[in-house]
Amino acid sequence: MKKREELTRYIFFGGLTTLVSIAVQFGADFLGAGVTLATTIAWICAVGFAFAVNKIFVFKSKGKPLRQAAAFFAARLTTYFMELGFMLLTVEVLLFNMHAMKIIAQAFVLTGNYLLSKFIIFKKVKK
Repeated sequence: MKKREELTRYIFFGGLTTLVSIAVQFGADFLGAGVTLATTIAWICAVGFAFAVNKIFVFKSKGKPLRQAAAFFAARLTTYFMELGFMLLTVEVLLFNMHAMKIIAQAFVLTGNYLLSKFIIFKKVKK
């Protein structure tokens, strides 16, 4: 039951992270940032938000914040590049529908981010 609660919290805060990303992306675009800059700013804000809520509310971690933050950003960069590779392969090379591939990619990213966060970044220290 406890593991289900944690996963539910992860999905809930993941949804909020998505909203942060979209809001920042639209805001940066409104202020005249180009697509690359707006996307980068949105990614940084969303990952920063995700780190805070994952550390405090999802995994309730007491670990070292700076080490965890560095590992969290590195893990998110890893899944970002995995997603980018998947999208380039399936959309640009194999010519699959971009929207369908984005949904599939998000399922992999969500799973990868959860596993990296749970078992590496915010792992419970045995006493």
